[in-house]
Amino acid sequence: MRAATARPPIRTGEIGLLGLGGGLVALALVLLLSARGGAGSSPTAAPLTDPYQATNGDITFWEQRAHDDPADFTALNHLASAYIQRGRETGDVSAYSSAEAATQASLATLPGDNYTAYATEAYLKNVRHDFAGSLETAKKAMTLDPGNPYAPMVIGDDELALGQYDAAFDGYQKLVAQAPDYSTFARLAQAYEIRGDLPNAEGAWKNAVELDPGTNAEGSAWVRTQYGNFLFNQGRANDAETQYEGALAAFPGYIHALAGQANVAAANGDYARAIALDTDVTNRVPLPQYVAALGDIYATAGQQDKAQKQYDLIGAIEQLYQANGINTDLLMSLFFADHNTNIDQAVQQAMGALQVQPDSIYSADAAGWALYKAGRFSDALPYAQRALAQGTRDASINYHAGMIDKALGNTAAARDELSRALAINPHFSPLQVPIAQQALEELGG
Repeated sequence: MRAATARPPIRTGEIGLLGLGGGLVALALVLLLSARGGAGSSPTAAPLTDPYQATNGDITFWEQRAHDDPADFTALNHLASAYIQRGRETGDVSAYSSAEAATQASLATLPGDNYTAYATEAYLKNVRHDFAGSLETAKKAMTLDPGNPYAPMVIGDDELALGQYDAAFDGYQKLVAQAPDYSTFARLAQAYEIRGDLPNAEGAWKNAVELDPGTNAEGSAWVRTQYGNFLFNQGRANDAETQYEGALAAFPGYIHALAGQANVAAANGDYARAIALDTDVTNRVPLPQYVAALGDIYATAGQQDKAQKQYDLIGAIEQLYQANGINTDLLMSLFFADHNTNIDQAVQQAMGALQVQPDSIYSADAAGWALYKAGRFSDALPYAQRALAQGTRDASINYHAGMIDKALGNTAAARDELSRALAINPHFSPLQVPIAQQALEELGG
């Protein structure tokens, strides 16, 4: 007996990684499921004035179904999907633990032909950054229903996180051919971005926006915010603002679009607006990337005491993530290195990230940056070179490489990398940009 199929995810492995390195870090942003229909149609509808009502109604509905019949694996699968939806909407990482409990209950009830539960289990392993385990579980799910796109999406996301870029790219191209929608084009766009192919990346983002059916307000906001982040990371702040406005029109109060607007405001030197926006965001959802971003804006505005209060919160948030089984090594390594604190721990966690994502350019970048901050410049250089190998246009990666080359006396290479970083995005980080500019001046750039 086969369990009904719930909605496949837009993107996995993204919790709490955007912004600390100033660009596309790992698979940054927030966990989302696709708005693709399938068997998971909502029994409730939400008015625009309460964008969370539908998800809350779904959880209540499926919880009651599971309570009435604990062997109803279909209800348990839908309940897991609804909890994941809550996690992506609210940033509450405990929602993923609830989703995991529902998934395991479904598998206990139907341990055999239960495609959705296995695919969701893979998804949740990816969320916790157990990419190798997720890949294995997703491949198991795929044997149960080879034509369903849910597991192949998770497989591609695992491959991308692990640094298996050619395999991920090929898989995403097949998914676009099989099911061209905003979730598949969004994946392909990020694969193109890692390759440094910006024209095709932007084309894929435009396709993703154009193919948005508009049936899921949060999904519509997500894809526009992601496109906005792509544009901001390429130094196109005004174009990014247009996408953030579109996201907020689709899903009023969408925190990730508000955080994007805060970045634009900071880039334009409007620190008061940036602080107001990020304060609103972090008061509602204290995700670490936004708490750190608020701290950085305070620091740039000369309010160091307020900045430190934000930085002090990061440790508590890390403990919450760890309590919910989420690996934070990459996140925390970058944070510590960027803020010149706990450098030994930054190195240790960067090496931990490399064990989890051995071929990822982002784990290599984190390792190089942490080693640089530890004064181990020669050790840092090979990692920086690995991070550059795909030709990714990420200002933070070039900045890190440039600072490492400068420390080693590689003047020409340092000048090239720092110039490239500031050309890609002259506003990639309110804290790091002045350092990059000063270093370039010292090099005669």
